[in-house]
Amino acid sequence: MVPTTDTAPGDVSSVSRFYDLLAPDYDRMTGFEKRFVHEKPFFRLLVERYGITAALDAGCGTGFHALLLAQLGVAVTAVDVSREMLHVLDAHAREYGLDINMVESSFADLPSKVHRTYDAVFCLGNSLAHMASNEALQATLENFASVLKKGGILFLQNLNYDRILRTRKRVQSVKEVDGVMYVRFYDYEGSCTRFNILRLERKDGGVTHTLESIPLRPVMKKDLLERLDLTGFGEVRTYGGITMEEFVPEESKDLVVLARRT
Repeated sequence: MVPTTDTAPGDVSSVSRFYDLLAPDYDRMTGFEKRFVHEKPFFRLLVERYGITAALDAGCGTGFHALLLAQLGVAVTAVDVSREMLHVLDAHAREYGLDINMVESSFADLPSKVHRTYDAVFCLGNSLAHMASNEALQATLENFASVLKKGGILFLQNLNYDRILRTRKRVQSVKEVDGVMYVRFYDYEGSCTRFNILRLERKDGGVTHTLESIPLRPVMKKDLLERLDLTGFGEVRTYGGITMEEFVPEESKDLVVLARRT
């Protein structure tokens, strides 16, 4: 299969199609079930420390974090541009007996699709790398602020592009589940990176493969913090992962940011 898109970052229809195609495999790729035990204590800490009773999960994918927050008693609105991802989330919610409000929307359309405010907005899974420019990034942060209560928190998780662009490592991960191998790798294309997912499966004595691909615009720590400041977020803290360990630019896999709407 040819790559999903050759467009520039930020094309909503291409992003939607990319994740629609990934939806059937996404949970297997990301270790869906195992993550609950690992991540729940840290999200419980956030919920209790900041008094989160209602939250928006922006770019929710198949809904792992929306489900986790709902299990912790939080009223969750889950937003994604991919209809197929939301279909998987709906199936999960039914399976777990959880009530989650689901909204199909891009980040740009968020103010017209969501008509209430929340104690917290979560944007996880490197979703901000789909913004086409620093201006688009700031507009997204402003949209997040518009659905946050005063004093509410914004919790962001992106890949640590300060490290990725320094090392320019091509293969990011290789994972095999139930006889299917997923290879996640980058091509470096000027100011953008092309994110590729190669799926290999042994079938009928041979190997079948598909390749899905989409351009991303790396979000650097300096740019993100500047845009948060311009948007009016304060008390900004940075971490190296969901477990909120110290951020080390040369080593951390992720850049996690916790900020408060002032």
